[in-house]
Amino acid sequence: MESGFVKEEQVEDLRDEALQNRAQMSVDEVYALAKHCREEKDYQMEAYWYEMLLMYRDVEKELLVKTQYYCGEAYFDAGNEKEALQWFEKAARQGHKKAKLRCGRMFAQSKDDKDQAKALYWLEQSAEEGNPEIQHLCGDMNCQGRGTKINYARALYWYEKAAPWGNASTQFARGMMYYEGEGVGIDHARAFDCLKKAAGGNHVQALYQCGWMYQHGEGIRKNLKKAFDCYEEAANKGHVKALYQLGRMFYHGEGVKKDRKRALSIYKEAGGKGESEAQLQCGWMYYKGEGTKKDRQKALQWFEKAGKGGCAEAWLICGKMYYKGVGTVTDHSKALFWCEKTVQLLDSPENAEAKYICGVLYMTGEGVEIDQEKGLRLMREAAEQGHRSARFALKFKFSHVDKESAV
Repeated sequence: MESGFVKEEQVEDLRDEALQNRAQMSVDEVYALAKHCREEKDYQMEAYWYEMLLMYRDVEKELLVKTQYYCGEAYFDAGNEKEALQWFEKAARQGHKKAKLRCGRMFAQSKDDKDQAKALYWLEQSAEEGNPEIQHLCGDMNCQGRGTKINYARALYWYEKAAPWGNASTQFARGMMYYEGEGVGIDHARAFDCLKKAAGGNHVQALYQCGWMYQHGEGIRKNLKKAFDCYEEAANKGHVKALYQLGRMFYHGEGVKKDRKRALSIYKEAGGKGESEAQLQCGWMYYKGEGTKKDRQKALQWFEKAGKGGCAEAWLICGKMYYKGVGTVTDHSKALFWCEKTVQLLDSPENAEAKYICGVLYMTGEGVEIDQEKGLRLMREAAEQGHRSARFALKFKFSHVDKESAV
């Protein structure tokens, strides 16, 4: 934007004259005025001069494209993003590198699917110039289906493009695609190579994944000591799942000496941070008295935490404990609450047991208003799934209700 011909002290005189004689001004004079407006932070007037230049002068292509971009910048800084985007697109269509990127980033802020598609188009145009950050972003958008249908092969293409610069997030994304076989055949050895590089860049999730692969011998020879070290490092960096895995290793004695007391301590720490699987294990250890004295009341507290955190396995356990009064007083309304959640899990092996308990409660009206039709339906479904107690109850305890329903 340096004019090279117009001195700073001449700008004020030029401005007044220019407003009356716009068509007669030279390109350098217009640029000098625009530059002065930018220094004064008068971006709206800066945009005016650029537009005037584009309207009244035949400008060679290189300068034309730059001016379109500068016009977009001026409008953007003036707070008029709509007008800015129009000028950025004009410059981008003629190959201006920065304009392509600005278009991509601005369209990406929109939630509209069409704008997201435009964002991806311009970002991919920009990514071809070799920016690894934008290449990674293009990979993410293709992987997540933003601005396009999910396209794992295209996502991997961009991650591979960005990989030589060694970005840990890119290496992790590449690694997980090879691990899951997304956009490419499953290749655990190559996945591990990528994930190890990411872990070396302090990518916490990659550290955890390397631990998992060492533990299970996926893509690398099984090594429980290295698995433990990866989990420990990830846990120290705040990865709660890694903390849970450490607890499991102490519980089973994998890579370390079996220590149930230490396992419980770690499970409690992970459970306190919201890890529902760890909460479930705390419940079982208090229930069975492993690493601690048996305490059914504490067991139920941990099972409920796990259940509230979305652990489906804990739902039926809570329901049965409230139903039978284990670790608490009998509470049929709470038993029904937890068992009905389990009933929703159609493929769960606990489904039949939960249906049986709900069926009994609806048939007897314990903790809920009597609904024999619903209770009978649940009982029959449990019996059809092979639940013995449900079959026995239909044959003996509730046989009269079953017969009346049949009539």
